[in-house]
Amino acid sequence: MDGNKLKRSRTEKGYSLTRLSELTGISKSYLSLIERDIQTNPSLDIVDKIAKSLNVDIEYFVNSEKRDSNLSFNEKHPVKSILKFEIELSEQQLNTHKLKQIKDLINAINTD
Repeated sequence: MDGNKLKRSRTEKGYSLTRLSELTGISKSYLSLIERDIQTNPSLDIVDKIAKSLNVDIEYFVNSEKRDSNLSFNEKHPVKSILKFEIELSEQQLNTHKLKQIKDLINAINTD
């Protein structure tokens, strides 16, 4: 997750870290770690809580818009990359809400 996107979205809403923490139930220190790109791989559940609290689509935080500065925007053959992720859920954690979150994540990744 790109911490700059989180910080930009939070400040555009006029929220402090404390306020976002209250809205999401995520600790202020953890949110700060994400914003400073120290924690770059928060769980899907955390990203979903943040997105909902900031009223943005989860895809905004999941999709990467970074491009290599050496690449031209008019390049005919874009660089392909591989994204690997692992989702580990116990049987108790597996429910329709989690399955929808996973489906939304996969759809966001496949959207081009």
